[in-house]
Amino acid sequence: MARKNQVIHSYADVSKVRDNVVHLKDTPGSEFTASTVEFAGTGNVLFVEDGARLRNTRLRFLGNDSVIHLRKSHGFLKVIATVFEESVFYLGPGATFTAEARVLPTERKHVIVGRDAMFSSRVAFRTADPHLIYSVEHHQRVNPSESIWVGDHVWLGEDTLLLKGAKVGSGSILAARALITKKIPSNSTAAGVPARIVGNGIFWTRPSVHGYTAAQTELSHDHAGDEFIFSADEQPADIQSLERELDAATSGIGRAAWCFQLDQMDGKNRFYIG
Repeated sequence: MARKNQVIHSYADVSKVRDNVVHLKDTPGSEFTASTVEFAGTGNVLFVEDGARLRNTRLRFLGNDSVIHLRKSHGFLKVIATVFEESVFYLGPGATFTAEARVLPTERKHVIVGRDAMFSSRVAFRTADPHLIYSVEHHQRVNPSESIWVGDHVWLGEDTLLLKGAKVGSGSILAARALITKKIPSNSTAAGVPARIVGNGIFWTRPSVHGYTAAQTELSHDHAGDEFIFSADEQPADIQSLERELDAATSGIGRAAWCFQLDQMDGKNRFYIG
């Protein structure tokens, strides 16, 4: 008889889950509204930080030993994520969402998003092409899957699509409808299909100008701080080394431990890309 999927519809369902590890608690400030978690395998780990508010979120584990690790924000987390065998979705603290982001880590690759990400509408991540592609000449596969890394304080514009191998440095802006497939340096703007760098040496702040008065616009012309300017002054993390450490894990618990270690890596310039 086929194993029946386990589904969480409310905090009360958490205690019924078997053969997977779930940290999803009804704590002060937390919320789990119009959301579900589904397990089709075993050995998976879901960590939702205490106080996180999930709304219109659907999390699915369609394999074994995979991880979803979600840190809390001042707003609502809105994510539709499906993780497959031994893949990881890590979302750092402080993310905000205009609408649900779609995340698809597959074929043992990962989606890693740093702190203070700002998601506009219909942002999507895919670590793999849906089907295999081979060379006519030598019959070898030419479309290997790759992980996606997004640094800290990145603005992901409306309809942004990040595909396998995308690496976005901290402080950057991904313009509306950008298709990201390669490395985007820190404090730059990427736009187009496929995306190219259209601006360097920029930074952005969170206040929305939509309702600004003339006086507020006048005050916005200058920003004295440099808190959103990233550099190599501190030793940035070696993303390849971090991913090798993650891939060395042999269980969902081991991959979850890696996520907690990433939580402790709090240097400002940890995800600087030059």
